[in-house]
Amino acid sequence: MFHVVIEQTKEYEHRMKYDLETNTFVETEYMSLFFVRGCPYPYGWLKESGTPPGPHLDVILISSKVYLLGSEETVRVIGCFFRADGDHKLICVPKERTETDLADLPQNERDHLARLYPHISEEQGEGFFGVDRAMAIVEGFLGTRSDA
Repeated sequence: MFHVVIEQTKEYEHRMKYDLETNTFVETEYMSLFFVRGCPYPYGWLKESGTPPGPHLDVILISSKVYLLGSEETVRVIGCFFRADGDHKLICVPKERTETDLADLPQNERDHLARLYPHISEEQGEGFFGVDRAMAIVEGFLGTRSDA
């Protein structure tokens, strides 16, 4: 199990950014991809991987719960969106959910994810993958940290 810190929710039209110095979230000038593409899920980072703006792993949390910015949720990693640019997005569910792999999600939840990234470069290896690929990303990232 891991923990996600919530950085973005569907309520915010603009991207929110964590300010480490003030321990607050500030609105940016950029539109939120989740808001623009109608994805209802919160977004954040894997607490065990670091804290923005430093190195960290991004997370899409498949949950209909209402979260405040900075909320933490105990989660299970079930998949990822693997990006050619290396800015991969882990896909997690709250610990009480039963899914253990991306393929276990109901179709409507997978459809929400597909709307986020409709242009996938398969020739560059991009795409949605299950828990094995996701955990390889987590283990590879945590293994490269100096404090791991």
